[in-house]
Amino acid sequence: MIISKYRRYYTAGRIMIYNDLALFTVVAKHLSFSTAADQLGIPLSRVSRRIAELEDHFGVKLLERSTRRVRLTEEGLRLLNRCQAPMEALHEAAGFADDIKSHTVHITAPVVAARTTVGPKLLEYAEQNPALSIHLTATNAMLDFFRDHIDFAFRVGPLDSSNLIARQLWPIEYCLCASQSFIAQHELTSPVKLDEVLQLPAIVSHQHWELSGGSRVRPKQIRHQIDDLDVIKDAVCRGMGIAMLPQEMVDGNLRRLMLADAKMLNRDMFAVYPSRRLLPARVRDLIDFMAR
Repeated sequence: MIISKYRRYYTAGRIMIYNDLALFTVVAKHLSFSTAADQLGIPLSRVSRRIAELEDHFGVKLLERSTRRVRLTEEGLRLLNRCQAPMEALHEAAGFADDIKSHTVHITAPVVAARTTVGPKLLEYAEQNPALSIHLTATNAMLDFFRDHIDFAFRVGPLDSSNLIARQLWPIEYCLCASQSFIAQHELTSPVKLDEVLQLPAIVSHQHWELSGGSRVRPKQIRHQIDDLDVIKDAVCRGMGIAMLPQEMVDGNLRRLMLADAKMLNRDMFAVYPSRRLLPARVRDLIDFMAR
C-alpha cells in the first residue's frame, strides 16, 4: 500500500517536471513569460510560479528577468540544450507542431545578396509553399536573433567565432574590378602584378582584401571607405578607383582586373541560427532547400 502510494506521488512528480520542462522551452524560445502564457493559454502568474518551482527542483537559476528583458543563465542555456530536441520530438508526435505551410519565417540577409541570390531562391521556395509567409529584412547590420525575432540569417564568411550554428550554403567569387575609363587611364589592359594594383586609388569596405593563400593586403591609396556594396560599385563606375566586389556585381561599365601573381579569396554564404534555441521544422526545411 505504501509502495503504491509512493509510486503515485513519484509518477505525478515526474509528469509535473516534464510539463515544466516543456513550459521552460517555450519561455526560453521567446525569452518572454507573457508570450509563453499567451501561446499556451495559461495565466502569466502560473508561468512564473512553475518556472520558479522548476528552478527550486534543480537548485539553480534558469532565467533572469528585468523590467525590459528575459535572459537565460548559463545553467538555463545548458538545460535548454539538453531538452530542446526531445521536447520538439514530443510536440511533433503529439500533433502540436503545425504544418510547415502555415507559418511565418523571419530572415535577414545582406542587401546585395537579398537582391541577387537569396531573394530569388526564397521566392522559388515560397511558390512551392504558398501558405508560408516569409519576412525578409535586407540589411548589412548584424541583427540580434532574440531581440529582433530572427529565425535565421544569411551571412557571408568568414564568420566570427560564436555560439551560433553556421551551415555553409554556396560559394561567392570575389574579384578586383574597375571602370573601363579607369583601366584605359592606368593602362591595365593586361594582367598586372598585385603590388602595382595596390598602388592604385581604391574604394574599400570593412572587409579585408584576402588572397586565396589566406594573406591579407591593403591598398596604399584608400580614396573612400563605404560599407554598402552598391555605393562602392557606383563609385567604381564613376572611375574613382578600384574595388573588391562579388563577381556577380561586375557588369555594364565594370571590368574585372586580372592579376598576374595572385587571386582573391572566394567567400561562402552561410545560414546562421542560434544553437541554444529550438529550430522549427519549417525553418529547417527552408535551410535545407537553400542548401540544395
